[in-house]
Amino acid sequence: MALRGLLTRAAAGCAALVALLASGAVPAAASPGAPAPHRPEGPVVLIGVPGLLWEEVDDATTPVLWDLAGRGAIGNMSIRTVTSRTCPVDGWLTVSAGERASSERQRHSICELPVPPERAGAGAVVPDYAAYVTDNAASSYGARVGLLGTTVRAAGGTTLAVGPGAALAAADTSGEVDRYLPHPADLTPADLDGAWLAVIDLDGLADLYLDPPEDPDADPAEEPADPESDLDSAEEPEPDPPQDDDRTAALAGIDAEVGRVLDLLPPGSPVMVAGVSVEAGSSKLNAALLHGPGPGGTVYDGGFLVSESTRRPGLITLTDATTTLLHALALPTQPGMVGRAWQEAPRPDGTDAAVGELADFNTAALVVQSLMAGFFSLLVALQLLIYAAAAYALHRYGDRDRDKRAAVLAVTRVVALGGAAFPVSSYLANLIPWWSSSVPQLALPACVLLLDALVVGLAMAGPWRRDILGPMTVVACVTTGVLFVDMCTGATLQMNSPTGYTPIVGGRFYGLGNIAFATFATGMLMALAGVSRPLLLAGRRAAAVAVSAAIGVATLFVIGWPGLGTDFGGVLALVPGLTVTVLMIAGRRVTVAWMAAVGLAAVVVIGALAYLDYLRPPNERSHFGLFAGQVLDGEASTVLARKFGAMLGSLGNWQLTLLAACALLFLFAVLNKPTDWKVGALQRAYEYAPTLRAGLTGSLVTALAGFAVNDSGIAIPALALTVAVPLTLSACTWVLQQEGPRHPAPSADGGRAAAPERRPLPDTR
Repeated sequence: MALRGLLTRAAAGCAALVALLASGAVPAAASPGAPAPHRPEGPVVLIGVPGLLWEEVDDATTPVLWDLAGRGAIGNMSIRTVTSRTCPVDGWLTVSAGERASSERQRHSICELPVPPERAGAGAVVPDYAAYVTDNAASSYGARVGLLGTTVRAAGGTTLAVGPGAALAAADTSGEVDRYLPHPADLTPADLDGAWLAVIDLDGLADLYLDPPEDPDADPAEEPADPESDLDSAEEPEPDPPQDDDRTAALAGIDAEVGRVLDLLPPGSPVMVAGVSVEAGSSKLNAALLHGPGPGGTVYDGGFLVSESTRRPGLITLTDATTTLLHALALPTQPGMVGRAWQEAPRPDGTDAAVGELADFNTAALVVQSLMAGFFSLLVALQLLIYAAAAYALHRYGDRDRDKRAAVLAVTRVVALGGAAFPVSSYLANLIPWWSSSVPQLALPACVLLLDALVVGLAMAGPWRRDILGPMTVVACVTTGVLFVDMCTGATLQMNSPTGYTPIVGGRFYGLGNIAFATFATGMLMALAGVSRPLLLAGRRAAAVAVSAAIGVATLFVIGWPGLGTDFGGVLALVPGLTVTVLMIAGRRVTVAWMAAVGLAAVVVIGALAYLDYLRPPNERSHFGLFAGQVLDGEASTVLARKFGAMLGSLGNWQLTLLAACALLFLFAVLNKPTDWKVGALQRAYEYAPTLRAGLTGSLVTALAGFAVNDSGIAIPALALTVAVPLTLSACTWVLQQEGPRHPAPSADGGRAAAPERRPLPDTR
């Protein structure tokens, strides 16, 4: 009863502490990105350049952009929208909505340039714009196409669009823009006079790859129709890449047009240059810069761009651009816009160093993106190979070949530890600047394998290698410690990691990713099994429970705290697994009442954190505050439906589904297979180390809960088992090493001698 009371008070105290910290650590503060009281004297200008990359900007080919980069704030921009390839129409519609948007055609792999609008006096109307509005409103993101233009016009402002893409971005929900010019060469100071928002489409790079659609204002006799064109085709062949000289000439032409626009602008006009989409092919991190006066009296004059969407200097998102334009116009952000206004952070001295750092970051992102499929294929193959080899070794050498048995089991244990250390090694690899190598595609896997060997070497180097849970505990503690420190220092190791996240995919930019959560949570729960065992052997169960609870609460804190892990689903997934583990270490039954009470406390604390984060200025809210706002605005159902669909859709990833199924099969059909003593290796390991059952059971519960509450779905149990099962295998091989062959030697009369006595178990009271 005393222990139950201790656990109850500890749980209540932890919940109260977290709530107290939340109330004191999430104050409403003045936002540096809050709208200015007055809009700038000149127009706020967006120059969109599909396909613009920092590695192609230099003082020789693009002197105007290079000079502007030295005088303004610069950054890489994640342009991910609804699909993995953000074509020009997708990018411009996303700017229009402030949320991920696309055209129905481009969701079917048809990439094209925007259709020129129909002239209407000085303005224009985008044809079929209502279809864009309707289709995106019904999509999983619920994007409100036309919201940017509608907001400006509703405030009494005028919109100017130069080029077809610009018309998509600046149009209101009816598809209208106040002023329209077909080409940047037509722009004059008189056109800019009185305009609040000017959007200019410089599509010179995209013209190299994509054929422009027919201009409705053009004379059909001037351009004969192509009878072989098939715009209704579901597949579009990749265009032939242009020559380097053609691309260089296109970049020089774009640079000259940017210079001409700058010469026409009145002083004090904020200027944004952004690679709003790809020019063709796959998405990359595009270039973005902002120069001139900003909201609240700030001036963008020589730093890295950053926003609350990414919390990483030098990285912003395409949806941030819409919010930034409105803030520059002193207009409020509208419901449905998910971006945060760009701010300025320090950067290295010299344009060369700053641009070079952005180019290196893009290189790392591209390499990780290109290796992602192969890395997970290798991970799955490695894990399945470990399971198959271990099953064969335990069967082949469990009964005979005594001389080889010890060596095979020792190798099996080392290989199992290597498999468990593989995920954390992929994070540690980012401590080495592999992206600077001349062959980064080879440097990254080489660094992962090297660090994996170092972690295994540490696990097997000390006297702890002779303990059943010693090496396992080392690997689990390294996994936990690395990710704990990483979250406390900005999650730099997870960014551009094969098992972390990449800004090209754009699923997460800071905090704890779903796959990293599976690794972190499992490592922590298995570490509790190893850390608590010595305390139980010393008869200090209360201390074991207290240490386990303290580590667990610290883990929950760093996972859920806005600005650290900021993982809403991670907290909900870990709470039941942690509860099961701590209760089993305490020697208590896991009851429905316990699980319900702890689960309710977790929901209450997470809800309080989300609401407190929502009370902060909109430009400073994390994922928690954003979700709370969506709940209050009635938009949460769309988000939840999208995540639920993604969770179910993850089952279509046959590699991870196969990995999870084979891991469970190996765990319960191979390691728990009865021997001649009627006890499987897994059960025998439980008897030597009862805490192993607590850590493994908690890991399985968390994996199942993670599958249910995270949009990554099957990836959560697959990665959790990738850590938990090899660690369990390492403990089982220790048991087999200690107890010798299962079958006794033949007796003198040809029969079988009595089975050897099982070793007495250590006192765990």
